[in-house]
Amino acid sequence: MAIHLWYLLPPTASISQALAMYEAAFQTTAESEKYACCPLPPYLEGSGCVVEEDDNAGRPLRDVCFHLLKLYSDRHYDLDQLLDPRSITSDPADYRLSWHLWEVLRALNYSHLCRQGQGVLNASYAAQLESEGLWEWAVFVVLHEPDTQ
Repeated sequence: MAIHLWYLLPPTASISQALAMYEAAFQTTAESEKYACCPLPPYLEGSGCVVEEDDNAGRPLRDVCFHLLKLYSDRHYDLDQLLDPRSITSDPADYRLSWHLWEVLRALNYSHLCRQGQGVLNASYAAQLESEGLWEWAVFVVLHEPDTQ
């Protein structure tokens, strides 16, 4: 994406414009017109594996950094994709970074994650901590559960 911003767009271009141009570079339908690699998560980058869609929702599997840039470009970008553990790690049950990233985003007033998504993040990370014997930290995570009244 930086190549688009530095060399292909005018100096006054925004990050949103560079991101749109980068997306077009790897999303075109004709293989001969693709000149950029899609932003795969780090654990898939060197594997030679090309994953176009996520197993569950049919959404493309992209790196968390790409999702953060999309969120920067569009404040109402889907947080479910950004916080999906598979955009960060190969373990779909590893919610460590997803939960902490959600807490940072929430502190920055990105609050459009649905209650169900918040509940999944909290419960999954708490269960992960509890399974590691860190029940005190699991309680801390559960205390972040949205008010259920």
